[in-house]
Amino acid sequence: MVRLLAQVPTWQESDVVRWSEDLQQYEEHGLRARRGGRVIESGGVVIAVLTVGWKSPRTIAGRTRPVSLEYLVTDENHRGGGHGSRLVRYAVQELARQDCPGVHLKVFKGDDGWEGASRFWERHGWTEHSDLTTDRHIVMTEETASALPA
Repeated sequence: MVRLLAQVPTWQESDVVRWSEDLQQYEEHGLRARRGGRVIESGGVVIAVLTVGWKSPRTIAGRTRPVSLEYLVTDENHRGGGHGSRLVRYAVQELARQDCPGVHLKVFKGDDGWEGASRFWERHGWTEHSDLTTDRHIVMTEETASALPA
């Protein structure tokens, strides 16, 4: 997991200790942990990771969103296989089960491929909030209450 996160320019090696502690908490508490993640493995190797952080609730478009999706990374050799999409669907459905009203994320414009990332989130139904967009990042949201089947 750390190997994939290290591919993200905004992620720093100093985060390793913090992430090790957070991942231990995640093993005990699942997505209710302060920070955690979900991975997809192939042949015993992590090929995709999605990290989630519970933060101070943020109100965006009139709805409280206590959860932030922090990183979604798929190994270069496994992109295009739907792994990221599966991780996102899992996280949104799991957060809905936990009565989380919504989730938000930031797409950092300085990261390689940020335009493709923005299109990825839009294809998955996420809404961009231009009033919160800056020269550094785009803020996007997703409702989780409707994620569960009726």
